[in-house]
Amino acid sequence: MEESTATIQSNLLQIHFNSGMDGQYVLDPAADVFVKVNPAFCELVGYSAEQLVESKTPLATGSLVHPEDRELVTTQRKQAARPGERGSLRFRVVLPEGEVRTLEICYSVVNHVGRILHVGSARDVSEQVKLESKLRSESDYNRELSLEAQRAAKENQKKNIEIAEANTRISALAEVLRAIPVLTKRLLELKSLADVFKETAQTMVGDAGFASCNILLKNAGGELEIKTANPACATIKLQPNAGTLYQAVLQGAQSLAIDEQGAHIAPITAAGEIRGILHVGLPKNLARFYKNHTMVAQSIKDLVTTIADFLGLVISNHENLERVTLASRTDNLTGLFNRRVFEENLTIEFRRALRYQRDLSLLILDIDHFKKVNDTWGHQQGDAVLEAVGTLLKGSFRDLDSVCRYGGEEMCAILPETVGEAARSKAEYLRRKIEELRIPLLNKPEENMQVTVSIGVACVSKTTISEDQLLREADSALYECKSNGRNRVLLAKPT
Repeated sequence: MEESTATIQSNLLQIHFNSGMDGQYVLDPAADVFVKVNPAFCELVGYSAEQLVESKTPLATGSLVHPEDRELVTTQRKQAARPGERGSLRFRVVLPEGEVRTLEICYSVVNHVGRILHVGSARDVSEQVKLESKLRSESDYNRELSLEAQRAAKENQKKNIEIAEANTRISALAEVLRAIPVLTKRLLELKSLADVFKETAQTMVGDAGFASCNILLKNAGGELEIKTANPACATIKLQPNAGTLYQAVLQGAQSLAIDEQGAHIAPITAAGEIRGILHVGLPKNLARFYKNHTMVAQSIKDLVTTIADFLGLVISNHENLERVTLASRTDNLTGLFNRRVFEENLTIEFRRALRYQRDLSLLILDIDHFKKVNDTWGHQQGDAVLEAVGTLLKGSFRDLDSVCRYGGEEMCAILPETVGEAARSKAEYLRRKIEELRIPLLNKPEENMQVTVSIGVACVSKTTISEDQLLREADSALYECKSNGRNRVLLAKPT
């Protein structure tokens, strides 16, 4: 999954704009077109965002205004031409179906990249205008007008307080989110997943101010293992049908869970599979706002989900890179390392042995009469032989050994910390195990075939001066095995 990471603050402003109860708009008075409108504004004027903004030929803003009020609007726009000016205005608009509404707008003039724009909000005051008209014409309603004005003032005061509190909460959240874009960029630059997990936890807690951050991934046994340094977290064993929040998230029953303390639990999905969870404790400076403010609560949810998704992306990228790297170093048929890896590892191990005076042995193995196998049963059967021998070799060595397909039917093994009789005994063991192999015939599955191998062994000695010399000694020993009847092992004598 690859997606751009915008700053969270921009997302919050977009949420605020789109979800506002009042109509919000950005107007280019010179071009007489809207630059941006929110859904509430579209409802007010009866036109869609596509008609007002997104169309190739959007509606002129003046066409929405009642003909009797167009001069008023035009005059007001001409007067409001300097950045920083603010104002309000009432005028009528005509909806597509003919309904007339009175709007009250509050606007500010801004200069955006050399372009004079009006940024404002609008609300329907049709009923208020009707009431005012009625009260003006009937003296009996003067008292009601006064009371209505008082109620409106109180309501406006209440809304102003709510807006001030919301701004405070958004500012606090913005401080928390400030470090997140920097985090996502750093995660892409890290080479190991351990560093990715560590960096995520440190940034979320240290820089973003969250109470806690833990990354837990499933292992092969189905257990959640903590991947971040937090002594308070231990390995969690998953029980079938446990009904916990962790289990619900891991099974995909919940896309995000929140516990009683407000901690958020989001799934980490990589390559289409839920691989673990991100557990984030609520920021202390937002805890008291969280339950009472929907926008802040949703922003926290979006943040945790975004980080969890990004971790899944990073995990997938690392795993894909490992697969590509392994494929470039592995022989497809035998599953052993390829010749390039053999040459690299032989150089490394020889230099280490020479520098630290350590033992090192090299085995070169050749399948006897392999050409006859291909000529008699075909190349597919030959491939089956190579695959069977490769599988046996792959499971017969230590982790520090390097087993490679050198080319054709030849395979090599580099054995650090091994010398002399130990290397020859290992080669003899392999020779016997390969001789015992029973390889099914592809065209006659009920029948088997056998193969034998010859193995040349060479060891680093005081007279060995290069890895090429070691390779030549092992190859000479292999050639001697072939000359003396095959199906045998020979330890080369130091030259």
